Amino acid sequence: GRRVVVTERRWRHPLERVPAAARRKVFLLLVAANALVIGGLRLANQSLRTETAPFGVVSYEFCAFDDTCAATVAAYAHAGLEAGFSLGLDYLFMVTYALGLGAALIFALIDAKGMLREALRRLGYRGLAWRIIGFGALAWGIYLVCALVLSPLLSPEQEDVTKEIGSDSGGALSMIIAGFLIVVVAPLSEETFFRGFMFAGLRRSMPMWVAAVISAAVWGSLHLTGGNAGVAIQLAVFGVILAWVYEHTGSLYAPVFAHMLNNAIAFAYLVSN
Repeated sequence: GRRVVVTERRWRHPLERVPAAARRKVFLLLVAANALVIGGLRLANQSLRTETAPFGVVSYEFCAFDDTCAATVAAYAHAGLEAGFSLGLDYLFMVTYALGLGAALIFALIDAKGMLREALRRLGYRGLAWRIIGFGALAWGIYLVCALVLSPLLSPEQEDVTKEIGSDSGGALSMIIAGFLIVVVAPLSEETFFRGFMFAGLRRSMPMWVAAVISAAVWGSLHLTGGNAGVAIQLAVFGVILAWVYEHTGSLYAPVFAHMLNNAIAFAYLVSN
């Protein structure tokens, strides 16, 4: 009889279809899109910052209780158009940021021929050892010194995100979720994207300090929605230090640990107060 050959059709991620020669342009386009969305959100959100909603429209997205949400909506009675526009921009940012992070992972998987372990190694997740952890702690110590020097000059003011997501209500579950997002998820995702992919990609064609400053400046600008320009500048300095420790150790575990340590200390301080 006739032999029937069944071939398995593999699903392909849309980013897999991007030609190798065009990946850098696609990545830079995603970075530019993130910057434009953040800039637009920053401008539209100015009139929405009130005592009830210190984050602007983000306060509404994070409100944990009905009375808090009602008070936030009431505070936007004078700026309904700005509130709707800001809400759309913030959700658009989630899409552009997810695409940027997805690009980092998908392109690494393509280069690694679909092998996840090799893709993570290419993104910098290699060489986990106590020495690497020690360099991460050193990077955080250097940042702490820089922050102590810069704070009187920049007067950074960052809103307390723990209040906005309801972890100050005393509930154990909300506290655990907030801690996990701030201490674990944020450092892993941000270091993978900004140091493992963006800095490393820029480093191939430019000096280390130039690549470090560019990637750190973009990372710092993303924090403008939750604080003033002083916060963005101070965190950009931290980003340069994280890029330096990644360059020095060759392992992304070092900046990830430094980032986690910083967020853990900040989270513990905010919750205790």
